[in-house]
Amino acid sequence: MRARLVRAILAAAFALPAGVGAQTVSITESEALARLSADSPRVRAIRSGIDLARAEVLSVARWPNPRINLDREAVAGVSETLFTVLQPLPVTGRRRLERDSASALVEASVNRADEAIRRTRADLRLAYADLVTAQTRERELARSGERLQQLTAILEKREAAGDAAGFDRLRSEREVIDVDADRQTAASDRARAQATLAGFFPPGVDPSTLVAAEAVVPVRDLPPVDLLVEEAIRTRGEVLALRQELESARFALRAADRRRIPEPELLAGTKSSSAAGGDVGSVISVQAVLPLFDRGRPERALAQARAAHAQARLDALAVTLRADIGAWRAAALDRRNTAERYRAAALPTASEVERIAQVSYDAGDRTILELLDAYRTSASARVRLAALDAAARQAEIELEYASGWEIP
Repeated sequence: MRARLVRAILAAAFALPAGVGAQTVSITESEALARLSADSPRVRAIRSGIDLARAEVLSVARWPNPRINLDREAVAGVSETLFTVLQPLPVTGRRRLERDSASALVEASVNRADEAIRRTRADLRLAYADLVTAQTRERELARSGERLQQLTAILEKREAAGDAAGFDRLRSEREVIDVDADRQTAASDRARAQATLAGFFPPGVDPSTLVAAEAVVPVRDLPPVDLLVEEAIRTRGEVLALRQELESARFALRAADRRRIPEPELLAGTKSSSAAGGDVGSVISVQAVLPLFDRGRPERALAQARAAHAQARLDALAVTLRADIGAWRAAALDRRNTAERYRAAALPTASEVERIAQVSYDAGDRTILELLDAYRTSASARVRLAALDAAARQAEIELEYASGWEIP
């Protein structure tokens, strides 16, 4: 009675499909990337930083406002009224250079936003690979549990007929319980991977409905390190952003030099007097601030420091890129080879080991522990291969991100 109750409970557990009660949606990696549209909250958050830099351009590009002055004087019955308008004239080119400096920072923000989106795309692909691995592990554990349930049913019948010991049945039932516990853990990992993947999509996606299509990714030749480094220096958003920051600092340095040139201020207006019938005349004046004390030295020092900082970061990034690309390329090749060797050596024999162990057990040449070990080895081989493939895929994705090139 107890054995039948245990089998009934475990059979129900293994029979529950993932996402029961919900209609599943099978998506490929390309379809998942397509869902990462401009409406995605992550993309909107990344792009919103560009508007801040554009607002700075509006700030430096604006013309100075004119100043209005009204002055009235009265002495000995004679009054005079002076009305003037003072307009600074930015004719030295400093305003244009400051605008170009701010515009270069906008381009740097755009490049960094593009880099952040590429990182988000890479993280999405990693989440997709994680979901594939979790699905495979859960599926293989479910299959192993089903085979063990069948074995337990057979052992129960043999025990009733006196052809098998009760220990064999009890040990098989214990193995089923252990496998079901592992499957529950795998289901939790799969649900976590589904939630992580759904976090890249617009709101309204039910994570439990997402199923990775598990399409076979073809093995592609990896370009040499020098070519990948060249591509990274040419296209990586951070490299382009630092170059724009360097260009912005150069514009700012030129603008600081223009502070030595006085910018004129034009004053024009009218002057009226109550003397001699109240005549009205015109007032025209040109004035300028002489740069005797403030010659733009702080602005020049700041621009030079910005340029040196951007150049140093650019030089360091070039070294880091080569190291990262070389490391990820080597990791991708090593993990590919490891997965292929394991696929060629271990996977074909997994089912054969299980079959031989079953025949030997039926013939009395193997114990129940050896048979269960064969079942466990067969299931773990497929799970381990999925993990090895996922590790190789992770290295390829990181290599593509480091090189700035999604390898076709």
